[in-house]
Amino acid sequence: MKLYFKDEYLGDIQDPTGEGAWVYGTLKLTGNIDKYKAFFEALTNEDHEFEENQFDARWLDESNWFITDDKGNKGGIEIPAVYPDGAINWRWR
Repeated sequence: MKLYFKDEYLGDIQDPTGEGAWVYGTLKLTGNIDKYKAFFEALTNEDHEFEENQFDARWLDESNWFITDDKGNKGGIEIPAVYPDGAINWRWR
């Protein structure tokens, strides 16, 4: 599985597993994800309130996030939670 923002490939998702509506895995990052790191850190930091106006509005539009499977089939997701240790969580739209 691969994570995309629009047409930008951000990384390979390894060992995906599901629990209820959530899917978890480990994201092997590409260099393309560098510009999103502060965004993901803000989303996943429970000690600070997320401030939407600090980030590109397109990043907050769930229609721009998706995952492809090994056959290239695309599935829309809600904005993923990507943690500094490479963990990723998402829900399908």
